[in-house]
Amino acid sequence: MDFNFSLTRVILLAAFLIIFFLIGGFSAPVVDPESYLDPRRIRKAWMYCVILYTVGAGCASVVDHYVGTIDRSNLRILYIILGVLVMLGSSFYIHSIKSGAAAPSEVSG
Repeated sequence: MDFNFSLTRVILLAAFLIIFFLIGGFSAPVVDPESYLDPRRIRKAWMYCVILYTVGAGCASVVDHYVGTIDRSNLRILYIILGVLVMLGSSFYIHSIKSGAAAPSEVSG
């Protein structure tokens, strides 16, 4: 696995991170005081989302992976697909964390 920091790939990485910033990914969710959720666990889940999105953006933009010795082939397309899937999953997960933490939960009982 190699890292290729060409200008276009660095710009692509910056664009992914700016998009994550614009959707509110880098701002930690605020837990409602009336909620039964633990703020430490919510912050831990949010941090995992930030790490996952950043790794996915790195995989989709700056990673190269050549395999083979005689007829070399590049696995970059797999890294792009996996990176995009990880970024989408992280975005959905952070959206559900923020919406769940903001709304007061109803405890039936």
